Amino acid sequence: MQIHYALFDQATDTGSGNYWTWADGELSQPLLSRFYNEFAVKHLAPEPNKLGGDIWGGIVHLAAESMEQCGWLILYREFDGGHDRQNRPDRFVILTAWIRADNVYENLVPVFNNETFQYVSTHSRELPVPKPAVLSEETGSAPMRSAFEKFVPFVNPRWDSHLQIESKPSGMDTTESDTFAQELGERFKAERADKDEKLRRADELMRVKEGEWDKREAKLKSEVTYLREGINDKDAEIKNLRKRTTESVWQLLAGGAVIGVFVSLLLTAATLTVLYCSGVCNISISQTEFQIKWNHKTAK
Repeated sequence: MQIHYALFDQATDTGSGNYWTWADGELSQPLLSRFYNEFAVKHLAPEPNKLGGDIWGGIVHLAAESMEQCGWLILYREFDGGHDRQNRPDRFVILTAWIRADNVYENLVPVFNNETFQYVSTHSRELPVPKPAVLSEETGSAPMRSAFEKFVPFVNPRWDSHLQIESKPSGMDTTESDTFAQELGERFKAERADKDEKLRRADELMRVKEGEWDKREAKLKSEVTYLREGINDKDAEIKNLRKRTTESVWQLLAGGAVIGVFVSLLLTAATLTVLYCSGVCNISISQTEFQIKWNHKTAK
């Protein structure tokens, strides 16, 4: 894996408030400042002149600033820097080893005791600490991802995180730092607050929609009631019309029957009259013919 080194010396200002006395070209000033201001400065040894050979430091994960690159893992260790240029105590220096998160191939803990860290440990009291022969080196060859498993829970591609490392009687130990725990809590708090706000907005929108649905339902019910009333009125009109039509038919039939009977009677009367007249006329004619015949015979 490729390691890039940089040194922070609080007693050496290289200009414009920059205390990074040397760094590999891969490490930008904003990146170095981000590491120190957000993590290292929050985890400084209370008495750096008493560190001796003890390890005080940690592992920091800086999330990538873009999707095109992976984030950084920074192994850092604070050293006793003796006194500053004004002979004030508690000067410290911090050596950092930067590794791309996707380029970790071996156990990280031994890095804290490699040649570069040993070099700075030897020269940490010098003002300034001299630059080592190389600021970047390739180490390891075969992938050893299993050695990195203990650090995986503290690394999230979206988050910066911090793992504290200290020397203890039982040997080197790693614990979740207070900074990381607090940051994680704040992130979860912020996420919960965001989710709560989204739920609140969703509930509010749902209430608004329910109100609109209730109004719409009431309107539809009113329209349905109006239509039903209209249909009932039409049904009543149709029934009334059917009733009136039926009554008219029966009245018409009754009237036709009466007229038929009346016409039949008239026809019968007329027939009888004709027959009567015909009989009278025949009698009259017969009588007339008889009288004429009789008169004729008399005349002879």
